[in-house]
Amino acid sequence: MNTLQLLQLSKRKLFCVLVSGVLVVSCGTPQTKDTDAAMEGYKEVEELQIVDCLLAGKVKRLGGITYVSERKGIRTTAQNCNLRGGEYVAYDRADYRSALNVWLKGAEKGDPESQTYVGEIFEKGLGRNVDYGLAASWYQKAADQGYKRAQINLGFLFEKGLGVEKDLGKALSYYRASAGGEELVLASAAKEEVEKARSELNSQLSSAKNESNYLKQQLASIEKQKASAVQHESDSSGSGGFAQQLSVVLKLYEKSQSELNQLNNKLASLPQTTFRNIASTDLLQPVTLDKTDPLEFGEIEFGRYFALIIGNQNYLYLDDLQSPHKDALRMKEVLENRYGFSTMTIFDATEKEILNAFNDLYLQVGPEDNLLVFYAGHGNLSKSLNSKRKRGYWLPTNAHKNRLDNWINNSVISDHLDRIRARSILVIADSCFAGNLASEKSAFLLGGINSDLSQESIKNGISRRSRIVISSGGEKPVLDGTNGGHSIFANALINLLENNDSILRENMVFSRVAVDVYQQAKHNNIDQNPEMRPIRAAGHEGGDFYFIPTNSANAARHNLAEDFLAKGY
Repeated sequence: MNTLQLLQLSKRKLFCVLVSGVLVVSCGTPQTKDTDAAMEGYKEVEELQIVDCLLAGKVKRLGGITYVSERKGIRTTAQNCNLRGGEYVAYDRADYRSALNVWLKGAEKGDPESQTYVGEIFEKGLGRNVDYGLAASWYQKAADQGYKRAQINLGFLFEKGLGVEKDLGKALSYYRASAGGEELVLASAAKEEVEKARSELNSQLSSAKNESNYLKQQLASIEKQKASAVQHESDSSGSGGFAQQLSVVLKLYEKSQSELNQLNNKLASLPQTTFRNIASTDLLQPVTLDKTDPLEFGEIEFGRYFALIIGNQNYLYLDDLQSPHKDALRMKEVLENRYGFSTMTIFDATEKEILNAFNDLYLQVGPEDNLLVFYAGHGNLSKSLNSKRKRGYWLPTNAHKNRLDNWINNSVISDHLDRIRARSILVIADSCFAGNLASEKSAFLLGGINSDLSQESIKNGISRRSRIVISSGGEKPVLDGTNGGHSIFANALINLLENNDSILRENMVFSRVAVDVYQQAKHNNIDQNPEMRPIRAAGHEGGDFYFIPTNSANAARHNLAEDFLAKGY
């Protein structure tokens, strides 16, 4: 990079800056303000932590007998657990023993939800080493009962070869099972992985066939020699030697045949890259959507749409940013005016404000609704000295530089996303290391970019829970304050949504924005590649999130707006 380019780059701020100490990369923003008055009436942060709560048994009466029912585990906020007389271990979700105390008894009795949570405890390695083998065994028990979340988790372990032998066919089988037997669209990355696996299996199959043919020839040769020896009345010891050779080679041949069958079965289980072909005769025409109720089309009911928009720009202890306020305001405008969202917008939010906002959404968003969470601000990635696992964070405006106080762990965010009952949740995070909200990529859990938008595919997409994150730069720093005051990611995203007149699935949004961002970043000599990942920890079941454009917002869809404004949003 030459001197002029360095000077140009210095005029812009990154969402992240490298800081010393504890292996942390940090990002920063807002002006000092009196938060005490604003926080009056809010729940404390400790009350809003998601905990594994063991509820007390209910007192029941049957005839003349009074008895107490068994205790039941739920995942909820500490406040709700207290109100319901439950028990949890404060600040100790990282201790697998306290979490197992809530779920293990139900898991052993065959409850699939409990079995899945036990599997997740071992997969995450809470307070102990990760044990993928145990995780897989518990997921298997729940998956056999048809529990979708367990099927997704087990499929992921087979996809990655964690605790089980890597098997893409089995991974797809469990993903399909979670989709109710529906075919899944293969993402481009999945196609590449399937073709790679197919090539490797074909190579192994060729070698196995050669070995099998060689052993078959050896058997024939030994039989021929034995027959010749008998014909020439060779001694009995020679005949016995032929029998021993035949026995050894026959066992090797049978073993080779077994390996051939296994390889053929694996090859047959791999999906074709032309995985789902839906007729295009029923393509939706979004311009004909009923303007009085833009969330319905024909037989499809998309539900209500809500958005939580967070713009953190002015920080107390970190460097201020330039664009989050403008990004948040413009995002609010386009979502309300062109897509009919009811929005909750907060600026320069503290940890307390953000967690309270998630709690308000839990109280008001229903199981048939859709939620978009847009976060623009500093992000963070840290790695403890005694752990190989990286942890991502959102940094509220009261976050300190080298202290984890008030940082919001991605696991806390995913726990709240899991708790919120919305059918579809899309997180769009414009901050450094935002991709860490979903721990690992999956080539199979996200649909193909160019698959059809048909009645059938959309119905399939909204029939299952969706928890997806689109991040501006994966696990790397990202640019702030370019393109007329907007970040290059927000600018690309909002321009797309403003100029769109078609129904968009989240992966279509991602594909178009990612290309634009990559090109703009490359022009500025920055390596910035947006990513899209499923958030398994929040209960992703392979569903989709759809943007439905409309020229008039239905007033009924804004019933929550007054509630939000009354709370000071």
